[in-house]
Amino acid sequence: MTDILLATLAFYLFQLVLPTLIAVARGEANLPFLVGGRDVDIEHSIPVRRAQRASHNMVESLLVFLPLAVLGIANNAAIAETATIWLALRVAYLITYLTGVSYIRTFIWFGSVYCLIVMALALV
Repeated sequence: MTDILLATLAFYLFQLVLPTLIAVARGEANLPFLVGGRDVDIEHSIPVRRAQRASHNMVESLLVFLPLAVLGIANNAAIAETATIWLALRVAYLITYLTGVSYIRTFIWFGSVYCLIVMALALV
């Protein structure tokens, strides 16, 4: 379970910097903007805004996942498989969000929420 938790944190860090990486690759952000105070907002493209929204959604989901994962480790609960599925769904969610796949993305999100519920019930 610890390896899944660490993989989740690595995925979170990737998703945290992804909007900036996309903005740099698209020429929307440059070094002075990145190292400066960012007092002036720049207009971002749709892919950057999608990556930002997906990142914010990941933070919201992590607020539930991380305590469940830590409690699962502490209680030796059998939630590793569900946590792995949750992480795979979160990767799929990011991909579908970035590519603009709307309806499937929503079903993936519901699946990841279901995994969180199953993880919580396993701890009861």
